[in-house]
Amino acid sequence: MRMTQNERIFLPWWKRVVIVIATVIVFALQIMLFVFAFQVNFDFPFNVWIYWIIEGGSFVLVYHIIHRPILTNYKLTWSILILIFPLPFSLLYYLNQRSLALPKYKQKKIDTILGKYYNLNQIDCTLELDRKDPKAAKLARILRSSTGYPLWKNTKYTFLFDGLLKHEDMLVELKKAPRYIFIECFIISDGKLLSELLPILKEKGDAGVEIKIIYDDLGSKATLKKKTILEIAQIKNCTFTNYNPLGLNINPAFNYRDHRKMVIIDGKTAYCGGDNLADEYIHQKKRFGFWRDNCGKYEGEAVQSFIALFIEMWYISTKMVLKLENYLCDYALERENSYILPFGDGPSNGAEPGYDIFRSLISSADQTLYISTPYLIIDEAMIESIVLAAKSGVDVRILMPGIPDKKVAWYLGRFHYKEILLAGGKIYEYTPGFNHAKNIIVDGRYAFIGTINMDYRSLFLHYECGALILLDNEIYKMKDDFLKACDDSKPITYEDWKKRPWWQKLISYLLYLFAPLF
Repeated sequence: MRMTQNERIFLPWWKRVVIVIATVIVFALQIMLFVFAFQVNFDFPFNVWIYWIIEGGSFVLVYHIIHRPILTNYKLTWSILILIFPLPFSLLYYLNQRSLALPKYKQKKIDTILGKYYNLNQIDCTLELDRKDPKAAKLARILRSSTGYPLWKNTKYTFLFDGLLKHEDMLVELKKAPRYIFIECFIISDGKLLSELLPILKEKGDAGVEIKIIYDDLGSKATLKKKTILEIAQIKNCTFTNYNPLGLNINPAFNYRDHRKMVIIDGKTAYCGGDNLADEYIHQKKRFGFWRDNCGKYEGEAVQSFIALFIEMWYISTKMVLKLENYLCDYALERENSYILPFGDGPSNGAEPGYDIFRSLISSADQTLYISTPYLIIDEAMIESIVLAAKSGVDVRILMPGIPDKKVAWYLGRFHYKEILLAGGKIYEYTPGFNHAKNIIVDGRYAFIGTINMDYRSLFLHYECGALILLDNEIYKMKDDFLKACDDSKPITYEDWKKRPWWQKLISYLLYLFAPLF
């Protein structure tokens, strides 16, 4: 019997044991080579030559890294680690760079699949927007230049301030789907949420609705049972796959995960936010207190961009080609004062749109800058942008978790509080629980909402998605929800920051160098 794509998801226990043993052996060999090379005995010229070859090679590699157009923090981290541990970290750096780019044949195929989409002869909304708000048009141009994705006008954007609200709204929309359902998620977990979702998917599959689901293998490894995966795979008209499964093949790209969260229904409706398909997002499972999250709902022309993003990841994950034109529909909605630019980010796109738009939004603030993020592990340039905004008189507020999910990441995030607080910025820690919402709100006129955290992993390593929202009235709802969350949070003062435990200070101080690798 031929193995299906869904069955390839699983690895037998003996293969997992082989992977673990192979990993340990490779690591041990690297350490042995390192020790051998650096135990220099000048009575043996062979050892001397090994020493100088390794040292010379590491200096050449560091010189190359310094001249590369990457963040200074990345240059510093890689340079120091390579100089101290040349063999293992030179290898890791090589594997890291190899895995950043997709194979040429894959990239060419994606360009072919989406080429027509990137070159749509639509009305250039950016020119119209320029007449209404030049700053908004500038933000759109920055994002378009690094992603190729269009700016859309005729789209209804709805801000859903809670994961439960989104889940209930989504179930209603799914029940109405006559053509297809696309789901892409970092984490799918067994529980109440899935037990409410699966009967609808089964009903729709039986009715002939096309269903395609992508989940991240690493993200869902500990949360999704084999029994549930087989149950989903048996739904009629459903194709179910995982992104970048861990297996026997050595894949340098295993570090780059599919962190996107999207649900697309019939090409008419799309959801994109920070919430996964797991019970903590609908408050049925208590993890780290109350789970604060939110999501954007899109109805209209901008849904096309989310379809394109899904088609891209579907091909990367399965090598199966979906034709964009088969999933579009007619859009009759007309809206005057709302501009939406959905976009994707990833390690293989040769640009950093998430990082660029975050810095651009921060720098564009004149009155208010509100940032909600679960992590604050960013480079000095972005910190400096926030500090300059605060020094210029902008009301800068950053909302962080009060109860962290990853304590080391939380300690690293607190490392930067000092500069922001001394500049006049305000930082709040969400005392009811874990703040997982990812958005930036500027002057009540411009906003980002999506899956991108303010950390190196989201900004540079993962596949992510989100949308730039311009001049939409829902931004006021985002602002009000943010301020309400701040009212429920503890404001952190500079004195509070200085009084944190000494061991937290030590951890953040020692690990700061390695922050780009987290």
